[in-house]
Amino acid sequence: MDYNGMAVLAAWKKFVNKGILEATHVRPEIARSWIRCRVYGIDPWSVNFDKMNEEELSLRRAKYNRLIEAAWVVLQYLATLFNCNSSLSDMDGFVFELVTTLTVYSRTLGTFVLENLAGTGNLPLAMCEKKPIRVDGFEHYRAVSQNYSGVSVPLNIPNPKMGAILNINDPFMSLPDETLDIAIAAGKLIEKLCGPRQQVFTYLSSASFFDEIIKVKNRPVVVVDQDGMILTANDAGRQIVTEYDNYPYSGQSLGEYLKDRKDLSFLLNEAYPAGDGRAIAFKSTKGRKALKLSLLRSRSIRLQNGMVHIILIFENLNAKSEEDAFDFVGRKADAEVDYIGISAAWKEVDNLVHKIAGHKSNVLLLGATGTGKEVVARAIHRLSGRKGEFVAINCGAIPRELLSSELFGYEGGAFTGAHVSGAAGKFEYANGGTLFLDEIGEMPVDMQVALLRVLQEQAVTRIGSNKQKSFDVRIIAATNQDIEQLVREKRFRADLRYRLSVIEIQLPLLRDRKEDIPLLAQHFNEELCTALCIPYMPLSKAVEQFLVQHDWPGNVRELKNVMEKTLILANGKEITTEDFPAYLQELPPKKDSRANYENDGEHRTSDLSAAGPGFLPKKSTEPLTGRQRKELREKEQIFTLIEKNQGNLSRVAKEMNISRNTLYRKIHNYRIKIKVSAQQEEK
Repeated sequence: MDYNGMAVLAAWKKFVNKGILEATHVRPEIARSWIRCRVYGIDPWSVNFDKMNEEELSLRRAKYNRLIEAAWVVLQYLATLFNCNSSLSDMDGFVFELVTTLTVYSRTLGTFVLENLAGTGNLPLAMCEKKPIRVDGFEHYRAVSQNYSGVSVPLNIPNPKMGAILNINDPFMSLPDETLDIAIAAGKLIEKLCGPRQQVFTYLSSASFFDEIIKVKNRPVVVVDQDGMILTANDAGRQIVTEYDNYPYSGQSLGEYLKDRKDLSFLLNEAYPAGDGRAIAFKSTKGRKALKLSLLRSRSIRLQNGMVHIILIFENLNAKSEEDAFDFVGRKADAEVDYIGISAAWKEVDNLVHKIAGHKSNVLLLGATGTGKEVVARAIHRLSGRKGEFVAINCGAIPRELLSSELFGYEGGAFTGAHVSGAAGKFEYANGGTLFLDEIGEMPVDMQVALLRVLQEQAVTRIGSNKQKSFDVRIIAATNQDIEQLVREKRFRADLRYRLSVIEIQLPLLRDRKEDIPLLAQHFNEELCTALCIPYMPLSKAVEQFLVQHDWPGNVRELKNVMEKTLILANGKEITTEDFPAYLQELPPKKDSRANYENDGEHRTSDLSAAGPGFLPKKSTEPLTGRQRKELREKEQIFTLIEKNQGNLSRVAKEMNISRNTLYRKIHNYRIKIKVSAQQEEK
């Protein structure tokens, strides 16, 4: 039975709300699992997950050490091929090994994933049904898991005799159709690699051992060694390296196919980010024209026999039409973004944006005012390929009395002053597109309840009407507040937070991406000169360096405003550092220029109500490293903010743009005691 998402969703709603099971669009094994979940009393709206049991994890990893060693390379291959999680669990449902390419998800490691705890899922179902299984989307019993796609394959390890399960899970998008077949093939490889060591080394002597698991469709995959010699390729990859089969094993270099041999260093060096859009030009060969591809993903894996495999996955080379220009996640190949950044902090944001854009999961953008949350939201919409509009609403700028009608719409005559013909709400306007809920932390709690219901039902009811209207809307929410603190203070519902934050993206402060300041300043210079009809002149290096020195508490928005003001006052002449506002001229001296700090034995005690930092560490005869100076500056910042906020650590964490947990860790690492004063313990 093919998976029909909307039909399964309708059957799921009827079952969890009324207890009626219509099995027409639900596979028998899924139906059996739903019934068991209902008997277990599992709440389909629950968002709770077990926390990692580190002691149990250590014990199970020791028990399955041989299996982990044997399976590790296969797990690495699978995680790279599907850009998701690959894991191992025992027959008790305990996940004891996880390999992931994701930076935002590692929820199951060290936990029991059982049906009576986690509901319907690929791992619990494989345990119950004792066969390879796939579970997608709305087949999951709990709503919190319905963005997931996963496959599980039971393993039979003869020596030592034990059972285990191989899992592949993507928490963001549907896995390709061939994933279950590839997982079954991967399971057989793992079973072989658990054999005698000499036999294992024979298997690993050729990369063709992995041919059965690189059979992903529409993605060229080429495996090379650390020198760039071709080891193997899938069918799509063979369209790139068309002649390597004519050479002895590892006898031809990938560089022979490249127009620019320098690109080989890029492809082999993991320090260069894959997926950054860099075009790789391939020469024409017999039967194939020259082409340009981009590197989608890469990973270097060291095998048990010491050999190194570098897996290279390229963008689809079969795009011959407008329709084919969309890859399997639905992202348009030539889509562009409006933001600018080359810093490591911003590249991390950009990589995540490209990774998640093509699926429908809700996104929560976190970051201080002016960091570019709406710009990123628009980029996600543009990259998603969704046909509908991008619709934005500021939840903090609309009176609570009007927020319901703005979001959900109203019928004619629903309230005094209502338009006679009624009006559509933002959900209806955004149908088929993206709804951006800015400043979601400002939304009143009673409105949060209504919003949660709409998101769960995927349907909206206008004020004054009893008729529901279904919609297809991707939600992106944003806030500059500490969302965890809002939940703790009961000002934001935890269930809504989890519904909105399937994917969270933390946007960095501008001062944490200083490499981007010159780029942004030059961009605003050019953009504003055009808008203001001012002659354009590039900014000098001196001006760029001057701007980099500022901390920019207002972030990118402040930088743009400063550039606009300065351009207007400069009135067409070349900008110098003297043209900028006075407060920028009064930069404090860099702390690095102070007398050398003593790293050991420093002590500072100051009453939390004290007026100023007053902290000058003692001199030392030995100069400190850059890292030591950075740590001292950070310690002084923490002391100063504790005084300023009178010991309120939530405010300190917010001003530092870090979580409370991170702040607690820093306080512990820096040996700071928080009582009525902040002090450094003597070592």
